[in-house]
Amino acid sequence: MTLRPLVPALALAATLGGPSAGAFEPDFLAGAARAICAAPALSLPAVPGLRLLSAANDHQRNDLLVFERADGDRLQVRRAVHAGRVRGVVAEHLRADGRGIAILHTDATCRILGGRRIVEEGLDRFYEDLDAELRPIGARIAINPPPPEGAPSSGVAVALVDSGVNYLLPEIAARLAYGPDGRLAGLDLVDEDERPFDLDQSRNAFFPRRHGTAVASILAREAPAARILPYRFGLERARGFARIVAHAERHGAKIVLVPLGNGSEEDWAEFREVASAHPELLFVVSAGNDARDIDARPVYPAAFGLPNQLTIGSCTGDGRIAPDSNWGARTVDLFAPGEGVWITDAEGRRGPGFGTSFAAPRIAALAARLLARDPSLDAAGLRAAILARAEAMPPHPQGLVLARHGWIADPAAD
Repeated sequence: MTLRPLVPALALAATLGGPSAGAFEPDFLAGAARAICAAPALSLPAVPGLRLLSAANDHQRNDLLVFERADGDRLQVRRAVHAGRVRGVVAEHLRADGRGIAILHTDATCRILGGRRIVEEGLDRFYEDLDAELRPIGARIAINPPPPEGAPSSGVAVALVDSGVNYLLPEIAARLAYGPDGRLAGLDLVDEDERPFDLDQSRNAFFPRRHGTAVASILAREAPAARILPYRFGLERARGFARIVAHAERHGAKIVLVPLGNGSEEDWAEFREVASAHPELLFVVSAGNDARDIDARPVYPAAFGLPNQLTIGSCTGDGRIAPDSNWGARTVDLFAPGEGVWITDAEGRRGPGFGTSFAAPRIAALAARLLARDPSLDAAGLRAAILARAEAMPPHPQGLVLARHGWIADPAAD
């Protein structure tokens, strides 16, 4: 993003109501959004009661404006501008800690079209859709529901570090790990509770990304005897691996699946330290979907290349690298077919998935089946047994070496 050239700010008359930190305030949100929408396109609006913290624009001609109120609440606004005219705004009311309160959007005439709010009732949280008057409509959508109880489970335990899972789906709930008390064996390191429900709000607090359920569905299908330990993990604060590993080992896990990553080595320093300190565990990680050589331009944790780590790229069923998959002759260990893999998403819909996030669980599932067959295998033996199944990939058109050990054509085969 680049800063927009500044012009004199325009003071706008708006009745925004009295502040109430952290609360849903329809009048405040609607008044501020209309005021910002009504400002001339080339101005930086000055809204009574709000201090402008930053102004930038993106490549889609949107102004990105952040305001702060005296109580610490923030208003984050995306204002669409085209041909010198404002085409509408999306305004998010956030708490000082960044947690979402409500969002609305307008049209080019600054008329409010609707929105969504977050309702909190104790530990329970919900999305509530809003009409043009910012009144609730439709049924609430659970964000953090309590997990169902289950029978104490046996079998190979696999720790899944992701955005959580939708444990309300029967096919997922049936494959999760439960303790002797019938409680789900999992952790939410974002909300600091024991409800790792599938929800990644790092990009948008109101319209989240859901990833972990789809990954878990592959594990459940290709290692049906495995027990999945779900951990909800936040990439914006990649911390907590020591707690995850301690919890996972208490529940008997020897395999840790991490289909996540980014380009910050600092973010993943704790992962490297913890994984290095636990050679008894096998860490299966995705190579990432940036279409680049991570030997030269690393992403983490994929590029760490630890001796108890397998980094997995994605290929097609005939062994050709997927268009978006990362590769690396030194840092990527294996490729597995991750294109068009059948998944179940967090809403219970079935369809094809694409990417290294869906190749990695196929190798983790293979590891679980091998470990079930021979529980005496340690991480080194398990890693060696997986690599023994690898074969050379088809020649790359540009002569690139994509991985250290080739690919496994059918990880689900026994």
